[in-house]
Amino acid sequence: MKTKRCRIYVAAAISIFFSIFAAVFALAQEEDKAKILQEFRRRLEDSNGVSVYIDVIAKEKTEEQSITEELQKDIEEKLKESKIKLLTKDQLEYAPGRPRLALYLVIFKEPSLKDVYIYSFRLVHFEAAILERNDIYAEGVCWDSGLYVGREKIASIRKNIKTHVSRYINDYLAANPIQR
Repeated sequence: MKTKRCRIYVAAAISIFFSIFAAVFALAQEEDKAKILQEFRRRLEDSNGVSVYIDVIAKEKTEEQSITEELQKDIEEKLKESKIKLLTKDQLEYAPGRPRLALYLVIFKEPSLKDVYIYSFRLVHFEAAILERNDIYAEGVCWDSGLYVGREKIASIRKNIKTHVSRYINDYLAANPIQR
């Protein structure tokens, strides 16, 4: 009976230790996330608009084209609604840093399920930059959604992407408040 009670105490102590360890680890990750978010917002400061670039990779070219067009429209509409200036190709060439919001999406139709896709996407704001060490042109990432992977229908994929575009818009507007 004593050994059973001892095992219960040891198991409880180990559980408490791991719970505290997990909480400290999660808190440290939240601090890191907050610092990364602050840095992303800082990098978006003084931006005066953005151009949208969509890159979809799918098995079928027609599907690739139609999804690209839908996403281009979705993202541009959300940016317009938020009053973020959309840069045309001509304006982009003369804009400092040539700011672009790029969506990279890879989709693969899952054969066993109707209208379900395996997908991954990443939303990135990047700008032209010069490397300090050798003055060579580079693409600098100013904001990044991270890589997301899932298995859903196109409507849900578009909804997920819109959620990330909303996060980008919030960060962009926090760094560049619109004067009213």
